[in-house]
Amino acid sequence: MFNKTIDIVIPSYNGKHLLQKHLSEIVKNSPQVNNIIIVDDASIDGTEEWLKKEFPDVICLHHSKNIGFTRAVNIAAKYSKADFLVLLNNDVHPLKKYLDNALKYFDDEDVFAVTFNEENSSWPLISWTGKINYTRGEDKSLPRYSAWASGGSAVFRKSIWDQLGGLDEIYAPAYWEDIDIGYRAWKQGYKIIWDNHATVIHEHEASYSKFDPNYINRIKQRNELLFNWLNITDKKLVNDHKNWIMRYTITHPGYIKIIFSALTRYLLQGEKRHFKLSDKEVLFKVNQPI
Repeated sequence: MFNKTIDIVIPSYNGKHLLQKHLSEIVKNSPQVNNIIIVDDASIDGTEEWLKKEFPDVICLHHSKNIGFTRAVNIAAKYSKADFLVLLNNDVHPLKKYLDNALKYFDDEDVFAVTFNEENSSWPLISWTGKINYTRGEDKSLPRYSAWASGGSAVFRKSIWDQLGGLDEIYAPAYWEDIDIGYRAWKQGYKIIWDNHATVIHEHEASYSKFDPNYINRIKQRNELLFNWLNITDKKLVNDHKNWIMRYTITHPGYIKIIFSALTRYLLQGEKRHFKLSDKEVLFKVNQPI
């Protein structure tokens, strides 16, 4: 019997139609959960009023100003007093027993997170190509050690989350923050697992699809650079990355704007990170079946 407390956190921006579609399934298939916390990130579609009427037991943290995914999740995580946090996008709903399958891994105190099996996706197969690169792993027959846990469909051990300081808001408003906290966890000696039986349906209709795709692409590229600069410390890989930037910028001159955008944020970072494991050790451990 799992006797720890669990909260679900769902950030939502103008996502009432998605909550109407998915929230009842989340409630039905999450009997172990203590609280469902929805962060209504300055929605103007009546989300807060609808929740009060249709799901009065759901906690709604309403923001008067949109702050983005990264900060919204951190606020909800600080609000929660649970032992474990389930992060779900508002366009995700879990299937039956998804948590039963995931929670068993936390008997190992070094497991930080378990990322769910998105029915139409897979675990992240990562490699080094002058930067961290990832594709979808093809073999879904076995659980895997995963490089990170998805910020939209995973369960996290709150004590390690707090130790790591939550999501790094240097990535705000969104993208790469879940990859970052996962990789930081690995480099501190913790583990992340992708479980092929903890299944969810992700319909990929989330709020950020409404934004200008060029803006989203710039944010993704900026945050990709920030991830590599903040986390990659092995000397050879650092040199590989510098060479990759030079080669890529020669063939894509406009990329210099992305570099300066990332550099502006990087230079404002606080204390330099310190890790227990090398990148080589982490890259050897992830991707492997359990």
